[in-house]
Amino acid sequence: MIISFFIFCLVPNLLFCKKEKEANDDLVVLLGLNLYLRSCAGQNANPSSGMVGSLQRYQILPSITSSSISTDNAPHHVYPPQQGVTKKNILSVFYPGTGSSPCEIGAILQQGATRGYHVIGLSYPNADAVNTVCNQGAARNDTNCFETMRNEVVTGSQVSPYVSVDTNNSIEGRLLSLLQYLSRTYPNEGWDGYLTGGAINWANVYVGGHSQGSGHAAYQGKIRAVGRVSIYSGVSDYSLQTASIPSWFSNAQAAPAGSYYGLIHENDTVANFSGNMNQVTDVWLNQLGMTGALTNTSVGSPYGNSKRLVTTACNGMGSAALHSCPMVNGFQSIWNYISYP
Repeated sequence: MIISFFIFCLVPNLLFCKKEKEANDDLVVLLGLNLYLRSCAGQNANPSSGMVGSLQRYQILPSITSSSISTDNAPHHVYPPQQGVTKKNILSVFYPGTGSSPCEIGAILQQGATRGYHVIGLSYPNADAVNTVCNQGAARNDTNCFETMRNEVVTGSQVSPYVSVDTNNSIEGRLLSLLQYLSRTYPNEGWDGYLTGGAINWANVYVGGHSQGSGHAAYQGKIRAVGRVSIYSGVSDYSLQTASIPSWFSNAQAAPAGSYYGLIHENDTVANFSGNMNQVTDVWLNQLGMTGALTNTSVGSPYGNSKRLVTTACNGMGSAALHSCPMVNGFQSIWNYISYP
């Protein structure tokens, strides 16, 4: 997992490159993160439902929602809107990054529920990193690798030779099964409002994701008329073979114009896979229609009304930490702007 890698690789740099007090402070933070990771491992192995502060949380195994699901079975994390808050009547669905589970992005999920959204952190097949797969072996010469791989993971269409995901196990298949389960199990919570005739009512759905999950959200906005797309630390698709971005970035967009928003660390070398530190934010502007000057979050809301935000928080930490930085506590007001208006 990204955070596991972050902890493993970052401790030596923190302890040997900083003053003693700063190193001790960082060590406390890292130990806390390690405890959190162990907590996530326990939650994934033994999911349960209950209150998290003032929020109701359901941890639901994908296999419970459909007999066709038997793998990639870390629990979905589901939050109805916080009691006493005006309901938005919008579903926010968030996709974690490569090898991560919804448990590890709990803070951003909970923020949405406090804002009146129905919120789902979706568990889906995410073991294979798109950039890794499409830049090795025969896939290096397949200019359609990035698009077909994302298409199969998102929709279950059998279009990619590099990944095997059927309709039931796809992002959209799992989301449909989960919404149908929630509508049956919690009929008074409003989950049926996101279903129409046995299908997902995309107009009332916001999608977002971190890292690889942001790429799936961005791709979904190309093919579904979702209400908003929130991109964190991505999209990083890039062919080393041709030194170019894939063509799917320029596909026609089904989501409304101006509905894509993003946040990335300005020194994120993981997302900026090409080595060009403007790779991701140039795609945001030129291919995804995310207007506005690159704006540092330090200026505060409304961030120059830009759809392209960068942060310098976490500076001095390792590459994995910078990549994960937009997902940590302290970004709540920025998450409101990007994901939960």
